[in-house]
Amino acid sequence: MTMLTYEQLPCGVVMLNHEGVITYANTFMSTLLQRQQESLIGQHIEAFLSRANKFVFHSYFYPQLHTEGSVQEFMLHMERADGVQMPVMINAQRTLENDAEERIECILLPMTKRIEYEQELRQMTKKLERVNEQQKEALAQLTKLNEEIERKQQELILLTNTDLLTNIFNRRYMEERLAEHIVKARTMEHAFSVCILDIDYFKKVNDTYGHQIGDYVLIEVAPLLKTSVGEDGIVARFGGEEFVALLPNTTEEQSTQMAMRMNEAIRNCLFEYVQRVTISIGVSTYKDGDCETNLLNRADRALYYSKEHGRDRTTHFRDIEHVLHP
Repeated sequence: MTMLTYEQLPCGVVMLNHEGVITYANTFMSTLLQRQQESLIGQHIEAFLSRANKFVFHSYFYPQLHTEGSVQEFMLHMERADGVQMPVMINAQRTLENDAEERIECILLPMTKRIEYEQELRQMTKKLERVNEQQKEALAQLTKLNEEIERKQQELILLTNTDLLTNIFNRRYMEERLAEHIVKARTMEHAFSVCILDIDYFKKVNDTYGHQIGDYVLIEVAPLLKTSVGEDGIVARFGGEEFVALLPNTTEEQSTQMAMRMNEAIRNCLFEYVQRVTISIGVSTYKDGDCETNLLNRADRALYYSKEHGRDRTTHFRDIEHVLHP
């Protein structure tokens, strides 16, 4: 895998040796720090941290990395060439290169926009409180501010419910929607189905091409799944290479057909770097008395059956219930 691969990613990529010295930084990262790309090489990562951030780095980042092997959603500030402190989120993983040399792979995402949203929201909320103390002459201004706050709140909610890597919904959002559909199914008898999807041999992709290419595959798979489930369907990344699709108003037969369309969409896609990937799917349709756990458990057992019987296929729990142990 060439460094050109990292140049194409829409995020900062930094490679560190075991001492924390930068051995590679992509163009996105050099642009973020407003520095020449080659000037970053050979610098210690802490050269771009304030004293307070260095303390946090030593007290959490390094211990977590060496005990767990990875660090997820670590927040700190890095200093640009002009002295401005840039908030970033870091995901890092410690790997062994050539079975001997330790390497730390880091992905950095700028968080300025999200922080600006939060600051703007707080500022407008304070302004709204002041306007509420005024009389009727402030009614027009109050209405306008309410509309602006609602828009900012929706943007913040979207950020909270979105998986940062794939830009689709995250696990939290899916669990909330699943709970809502179960309540609706119990009261209004609206059938719906759930699919659990897993990218086949995804560990092999990471081991062969690297985690950046694995992330690329996840990013490319997500919109294919969204298109396959249509406007009413909901797709979320549950974690790692696992996705969950919620299919409203679908019977067992309809959900199976939709899942098979997802199989076909991924199978027929030509991915850069890795060429072809496939997915295995398990499907479960709501039954009277179901809770979230029961529904997902059946779909997960059907997914396991798909993986044990050839992969790149869809299995509805209904079709294997008679051959499985309780």
